[in-house]
Amino acid sequence: MSKQESGTAEKYDRESTTRVNIAKPVALTISILAIALSLFHLYTSYAGSLVDIKQRSIHLYTLMTLGFLMYPFIRKKGSNGVPLYDYITAGLSLFVAIYMLATAERIIQSGGQINDMDFYVGILIILLLFDITRRVTGWGLALLGLGFLIYGFYVKLSVYPELTMPVLVNVSKQIIAQLVFITEGVLGTAIGVSASYIILFILFGAFLGRSGMGKLFNDLALAVAGHTKGGPAKVAVIASGFLGSINGSAIANVVTTGTFTIPLMKKIGYKKNFAGAVESAASVGGQILPPIMGAAAFIMAENLNMAYTKIIMAGIIPALLFYVGILLQVHFRAAKRGLKGLPKSELPSLKEVIAERGHLIVPMLTLLYLLFSGKTPFYAAFWSIIATIVIAGSKRMLPVIVAISLFLIFQPQLSALITGNSMPNVRSDWWELLLILVIPLAINLGRKLMNITGDEVGITDCLRALEDGAKTTVPVAIACGAVGIVVGIASLTGVALEIANSIVSIGSAVDSPLIQLLITLVLTMITSIILGMGLPSIPTYIITSTMAAPILLQLPLYRELAGSTETATFVAHMFVFYFGIFANITPPVALAAFAGAGVAGGDPNKTGFQAMKLAIAGFIVPFMFVFSHEMLMIDATIMNILLITITSLIGVFLLSIMTEGYLRTSIPGWLRMLAGAGALLLIYPGLVTDLIGLSVFVLILVTNLRKTDEIQQHRSAL
Repeated sequence: MSKQESGTAEKYDRESTTRVNIAKPVALTISILAIALSLFHLYTSYAGSLVDIKQRSIHLYTLMTLGFLMYPFIRKKGSNGVPLYDYITAGLSLFVAIYMLATAERIIQSGGQINDMDFYVGILIILLLFDITRRVTGWGLALLGLGFLIYGFYVKLSVYPELTMPVLVNVSKQIIAQLVFITEGVLGTAIGVSASYIILFILFGAFLGRSGMGKLFNDLALAVAGHTKGGPAKVAVIASGFLGSINGSAIANVVTTGTFTIPLMKKIGYKKNFAGAVESAASVGGQILPPIMGAAAFIMAENLNMAYTKIIMAGIIPALLFYVGILLQVHFRAAKRGLKGLPKSELPSLKEVIAERGHLIVPMLTLLYLLFSGKTPFYAAFWSIIATIVIAGSKRMLPVIVAISLFLIFQPQLSALITGNSMPNVRSDWWELLLILVIPLAINLGRKLMNITGDEVGITDCLRALEDGAKTTVPVAIACGAVGIVVGIASLTGVALEIANSIVSIGSAVDSPLIQLLITLVLTMITSIILGMGLPSIPTYIITSTMAAPILLQLPLYRELAGSTETATFVAHMFVFYFGIFANITPPVALAAFAGAGVAGGDPNKTGFQAMKLAIAGFIVPFMFVFSHEMLMIDATIMNILLITITSLIGVFLLSIMTEGYLRTSIPGWLRMLAGAGALLLIYPGLVTDLIGLSVFVLILVTNLRKTDEIQQHRSAL
């Protein structure tokens, strides 16, 4: 990362403020601990997880140990070296991990009952978690957790007529037990998903990164769109979308990808605020782009007890509309201002890109195949990592990874041969796993025989990927642990239902059920944006789904439109998640937009409002899938899906015309307003609305073409 990238990242993304110039023994300790944790998770993904409390404790408290060694107590003063007090906090975190492992069986057998020593350790855990959360994610999530903790004490203590020391101790033990020693708080669903799915997908991304996947996305986008009108902006949209989906941090994606794309956009004539907005909107959209969706989809699947593939499918049409909307706006802006693309001589050819790095698509296809064939996400991630190493492995690495893979596939048979026991049956999916091994191996060997160059993954690269994966998981796990306090207190006090009832009561002042629903949807949108301000995608989803999703479930018309409780809950979670994510481009706390403005040298708020304008389809689509969940591919036929996709794309086309005021020539104000109305009618599924919207589309198209012809005839006459 360059100095400019590093400076911008540290200013807007707390997750990037790690220490530098760490002493070699400490750096080595961090590397060994990170690699060991990654290997532990790879092993448990294959052999099976430990008991929940043990698995999650090893995950969270080991990453907290890494966090205290990596992140300074004060950002401005502690970036060099590790002071004594951080050795102490790191040591205490490691002690906590060992203590939880030693006491887990007793805690489980006692049903969550704790003794005095447990109580003191629980207090230590909460204090350590608040400190590391502040260091890694900033004050926002730490203060939110502290506020909920204080509220929890207030609610529990308020039922007693007199506050005495025994009462205070009893309530404190109850809250500590809820938050620390059972799977309802810090060690709840969020950290459970982080310890099973998320770290494996982060490791998958780390191995892809070492194999050159990031350069593939950039070069592919340049080859496909770089030469077109406004090419660099389209490159930013395509590359940032794919990379943002994998890395899970919109701000980090803006900083890394933006330092490449934003100068190119400015070079061909885009203004700095617009250039920063394009990058930030595209990066934020990566969090809703299947198949990985910034990792929040894993927690959604676990929370709702739903197949992960169903969430992937549900996200396809909304993500398509979001990105098509941005691409059309940057295209119309380029056409309006006469901006050209980059010369083809400066761009890589598509053929060269595919030849050099096209093979890296195979691990992604492996992942999708395994997910859609019904395999668990951690199984799919594990074997996709194997496929990545095999397809990009160096000559020294290939024999090692092939031997390990064959051992894993035929381990029961090999053990039986060695011990002399009866030979067990070969696992039913052995042929599938062999194909996952053989196809990448054949591609790799073929490339080597043909002397095709490309990034190779050696043993050192694998160790670096294991280290990078664990380090990248630190902010994710810390956020999941901290948000567990919010969820635990919400569960203990019922505050989420109280908030939901309060917001629903505002809408119920209106007699019409439809108007009630619309008002409540708008209030839920605002609530979700506020809750998502300044937070990464995973805690954003957990908090909005806990605090905002119940609002919609209180409305009879909403439940009637959904048709079933399962659909109603899923749609509510998707609705609040989308708007929570869009908080990153919604002023006044639009961190992704601020990062984009920092790279572009623009105004943060102007960049934020411009990003909102570019992402306008994303702000409308969630309202539409509330009224017609076929847009999420729920209970929909293929014809329904095709019709909704086509009409919605035309709607987004009209929406882009409205925002930019341009098609082949400028659009007058009254037609822009008509285009906006037609867009809403087309995006909203329904035969009558589609026909009216299509009529508007034809009218605008014909009117603009005539105007273009008149202008050309006038120019010819001159």
